[in-house]
Amino acid sequence: MSGPGPATGRHALDDEAVHAAALAHLPGMTPRRLARLLDGFRPVMAWRAVVAGTHPGDPHRRFRGAASGADPAAVGDRCRAADAGVLLPDGAGYPVALAGDPGAPAVLFARGHPGVLEARPAVAVVGTRSATPYGCRVAAGLGRELAESGVVVLSGLARGIDGAAHAGALGAGVGSAPPVAVVGTGLDRPYPAAHRLLWEAVAAAGCVFSEAPLGTPPRPGVFPARNRIIAALADVVVVVECHRSGGSLTTVDAAARRSIPVCAVPGSVLSPASAGTNALLADGCTPVRDTADVLTAVSLARAARGRPAPDGRPVRVGPGGTEPPHRPGRDLDRVARSVLDAVDDVPTTVETVLLRTGLSLASVAAATEELVGRGCLDAGAGWWSRR
Repeated sequence: MSGPGPATGRHALDDEAVHAAALAHLPGMTPRRLARLLDGFRPVMAWRAVVAGTHPGDPHRRFRGAASGADPAAVGDRCRAADAGVLLPDGAGYPVALAGDPGAPAVLFARGHPGVLEARPAVAVVGTRSATPYGCRVAAGLGRELAESGVVVLSGLARGIDGAAHAGALGAGVGSAPPVAVVGTGLDRPYPAAHRLLWEAVAAAGCVFSEAPLGTPPRPGVFPARNRIIAALADVVVVVECHRSGGSLTTVDAAARRSIPVCAVPGSVLSPASAGTNALLADGCTPVRDTADVLTAVSLARAARGRPAPDGRPVRVGPGGTEPPHRPGRDLDRVARSVLDAVDDVPTTVETVLLRTGLSLASVAAATEELVGRGCLDAGAGWWSRR
């Protein structure tokens, strides 16, 4: 894999980043409380208001005592020693995909190269920690082939499916996309401990993000919370294996709230590890048979948002695209006409089009891209409607 180089050197932290990190490190601070303190306040001003006991986001002066005895500069030094950057929503390095997201962290810590996400498609490959050998093989294969196709592989660096997907991505060849992880502990607390080397490899080749301050240990609640960030960064979420009540379903829920497509890998009906993924398929999620299915889903999702497809070619998104608009039904081949006939005047999902036409996902993707480019269809996040 080719990457932007090893994650060496120290992140430059200005006063705002240092004070944001200091706020995040106050005892008892949570992402929600931190967001309230930084709502309408620059970090330096927020810190001063907390110390003075005048911050409206801290009406009971919960953090005044701890802040009064803390040294922001020492927190900044701690971040530099851990090679952890401190990213703010309006600052350099903060992922563009999180801009405007209702769950966007007020402060995001990063090890590695945050910019690897920009201008690249991204797929979250998630699943159970108690993965089967089948699930691990599938996740590793998807991770490697997606990275080779220029797609950033996202995961939470957990045991099982997450780790297998990132191991696969790291094993991709020269010119592959770098991996990105979002973890639930502090960036200086690799979890599980057995994945320490994997953390280091992902940070060196790509980036590891966390909204948790340094020193945060694994604890209940942090992992489901980080899954919203994984979903928000992804163009598509792929669930390889999960149980009926698996933690991966929090990522699925977060993706659904953001209209991010969710795909699932079929598994044996006899395997509890596939009970959740098979249920997702029964609910209408797109099945994944191979990497080509995932790339097609990514192309559809990015076309709906006017972003470049995985191969870097511009995606046609309407009359302003690379082809002039045509009147519906004119000069269409049989497949495109079938797809056009399957789309209603109101938003029609990809699952509905697949059922009505009996075509493959790849055929529908190519036809809808042509129809959008000709001005026959409007595209949304996983749906189309006739013009």
